[in-house]
Amino acid sequence: MKDLSNKNMLHIIKDDMSYLQFRKLLEYPEIAHAYTVGLDNNFRTFINSGITSNYETGISNYKVLCNYLDINFNGCIRASLNHTSDIKIIDSNNNLPFFENDERRHDGIITNINGINLVTNSADCITLLLYDKEKGVIANIHSGWKGTYNRILENALRSMHEYYGCSYKDIMIFICPSIRECHFEVDSDVFEIFDKRFKKYPNIIRTRGNKWLIDTVLINKYMSLDLGVREDNIYDSEICTVCNKDEINSFRAHKANFGVNAAIIGMKGKVKCLKKN
Repeated sequence: MKDLSNKNMLHIIKDDMSYLQFRKLLEYPEIAHAYTVGLDNNFRTFINSGITSNYETGISNYKVLCNYLDINFNGCIRASLNHTSDIKIIDSNNNLPFFENDERRHDGIITNINGINLVTNSADCITLLLYDKEKGVIANIHSGWKGTYNRILENALRSMHEYYGCSYKDIMIFICPSIRECHFEVDSDVFEIFDKRFKKYPNIIRTRGNKWLIDTVLINKYMSLDLGVREDNIYDSEICTVCNKDEINSFRAHKANFGVNAAIIGMKGKVKCLKKN
């Protein structure tokens, strides 16, 4: 398969798994992370858009990935994705089994507990991995266009600040592969709400024929900077899932047959609060 490595990303290709890692995050040995690529591995373990998951295959793929990352599969928690702007804090009072879907849907998860590995899935939506090395806090955020519109990244950053005392200037943001402005084409209804809400941000929307192209990645960068995140603490993969549809699962490119990618981040260590699967 094509090597997707660039200045910010390192592409790891194994016999049965392929994933990307951020070069900057690899400087912190206490952090395990990956964003899976390759069409042969589908991490779907749920029902979405009428497609029934192959649960056993998905779980098997997660176990392989965790083995390569040298982390405990039983320490993984996946956000119960529903294109919300809600955040869940995983603290010592949460006794959650792997992939439990609680009643309150959430698309972002945050923790400071060693051994808990935060997981989200995507197939074009933006995934954002966050790390504050000063406070030892990580987050994994799924931000589709609805999540971006409703400022889920801002909610996550505020939660890290208010719950854990993180300083915005210390938080690093890692933007995984996603659909980019070159392919996020929308009609007037979506254009109008984005134009109204984010009008102050320059260069986020352009026209193409009778459609509009929206740069949701840039919007998330602007939101971060507004809160005080340092520009040099934002690391963008600069990889478009649609442009690289032969290498990465993409809803827009693959339509009804789309698979899902997995993003994972964890602080290495033993975990005692999760049930075994």
